[in-house]
Amino acid sequence: MLGFWRRTTAVEDAPAQGEPLVPVVEATIEVDPDRTAVDEAARIIQRHVEREARNRRVQYLAVRDLCPAQKAELVADLARLFR
Repeated sequence: MLGFWRRTTAVEDAPAQGEPLVPVVEATIEVDPDRTAVDEAARIIQRHVEREARNRRVQYLAVRDLCPAQKAELVADLARLFR
């Protein structure tokens, strides 16, 4: 995955009279690249649960209620995502 970087500028309080000026410090903050993978995993899980709920014609279904075949497909999809 690509690492995304955000540039920010840290600004300190204004110096009091007579104090030397403090230079502005630039810092880089790394946005967690695994966050997008986790979001995608949540979407995959939700898609499998919704598909099984439609097949059973119920409104709500928990992951533990998936049939064994659907659980196997879910695990296979998640394994492909996190390779």
